[in-house]
Amino acid sequence: MKTALTTLAICAAIGLNALAVQNTQQNQQQQQQQQQQPPTPPQTPITDTTLTGCLIQGSGPTVFIVDNAKADPKSTTEKGARFIVIAAAEDLNLRQHLNHEVRITGKVDGTVPVAGTKVEEKDLPKLNAKAVVMVSNTCALAAAR
Repeated sequence: MKTALTTLAICAAIGLNALAVQNTQQNQQQQQQQQQQPPTPPQTPITDTTLTGCLIQGSGPTVFIVDNAKADPKSTTEKGARFIVIAAAEDLNLRQHLNHEVRITGKVDGTVPVAGTKVEEKDLPKLNAKAVVMVSNTCALAAAR
């Protein structure tokens, strides 16, 4: 009986030791994998964007699009983009600026498509406008579409 208990105790000790070694190896592997992964870049806060373009009517009476929008309106190399304009404040009257060249400040929500690609209105990125200032009462920057 003593021999059986001793054998059982030795087997249990060997089993526990094997488990401890296995856990140590797994922990080491996890640490190595974590060290090999590149660090996650810190999240940068979304900042306001200012774009200049032509404010035009979209598919409905409350849908507005800024066409040929550029960060630098004087640039000859920057390609213009299109955005659905959403008024971020109730007192922002977009209708009064229809068919005017405007400077809009706000946050872009969505991916800006590659310039020159045809994108349906429903798929345009959104520009949540905080401020709209008329630059000209005509759309000199309007792209031929």
